[in-house]
Amino acid sequence: MKFVLQAGKTMLISGPASLRLEKGSAGVFGAPLRLKRNLIIRRERQLPIETVDESVFDAELGEKASYLEVDGSTVPESWYLAYEAFQKLEAGRAVVIGSTDTGKSTFCTFLTNHTLKQRDRIAVIDADIGQSDLGPPGSLGLSIISKPLIELGSSNVDAMVFIGETSPGSVIEKVIEGIMQLQTRIPSNIPTVINTDGWVSNDEAAAYKLRLLKELKPDLVAGLAESSELDQICQRSNTPIMKVKAPKFIKARGREERRSLREYGYRKHLRDAIHKNFSLENLKVDCLMAARPERGEILGFLDGEGFLVGIGVLENLNRTRRLLRAYTSVSVRSVAEIDCGRIRLSFNGEELGWPEGHRPTTRRT
Repeated sequence: MKFVLQAGKTMLISGPASLRLEKGSAGVFGAPLRLKRNLIIRRERQLPIETVDESVFDAELGEKASYLEVDGSTVPESWYLAYEAFQKLEAGRAVVIGSTDTGKSTFCTFLTNHTLKQRDRIAVIDADIGQSDLGPPGSLGLSIISKPLIELGSSNVDAMVFIGETSPGSVIEKVIEGIMQLQTRIPSNIPTVINTDGWVSNDEAAAYKLRLLKELKPDLVAGLAESSELDQICQRSNTPIMKVKAPKFIKARGREERRSLREYGYRKHLRDAIHKNFSLENLKVDCLMAARPERGEILGFLDGEGFLVGIGVLENLNRTRRLLRAYTSVSVRSVAEIDCGRIRLSFNGEELGWPEGHRPTTRRT
């Protein structure tokens, strides 16, 4: 179907859909759309297409896809104020906090694209272990970005750290240490944006976010909120927090949609996986052996510096012969260490439940 959108309009499209700009000028969060190039919008995703000039689009909408035409921009004015504050820092570090469905990843994309109008590169760390755009769920990811992008998930990943859990409550130390580890891979004099998870709603979550800010020492903290959910963190933080409005039009995701997004992430990183045997004789496996993992548990294959090479699914662990069999696409030669998490998967990336009484306790923080 064809769409004609006047200049200064925004079209909100929720996937699954395919969109192609046939004529005119339009963009997403400051990233221009290329003429005659297909833009794929996956299920559970929503993108705002803003027009600069009158534009003609060709679109294919899948089942449950939708679109809405809006006057003007859907980007809140406070986002531009946050961008201006970030630019004054030059090579500063910004941390983005907020509850689920407030547009944190979207805001990071906006900040990235507009920063690239003034700088050659920007570093983005994705520390949202439950809904990661950079790396598989249960990991932290780093990308050094030099070109505008439509969404964070389309950028190259320069380094990853394995966490092995999709909720931060039991792995707080591991998450903080992982962010610090990724920061060692960022060249000097490059601005950095760190996205965080949406756990902010209770005292424990607030204490975690305050600890995170204390350790990271950011130059700017952007807090996306719909109401008062960040008040406790703002009042107790030693670092001033700049409140940023959540977009008016934002796609709220239910539990099943979030699970579907995670499973897409697992499948993406298990692509081309096969069953492989690993000899544990010359590998660091202390955490693996102490955890006593079961079939189906997620594995993190690490290099000699402790960075994640890729994930796998445990098939069998023979302690006597020190052999491990896993479903993974990781090259055996690239692995120096194997860790395991608390996520249980099928070989096709589906999240599996734990048998009664078999869910492992916290293994490492």
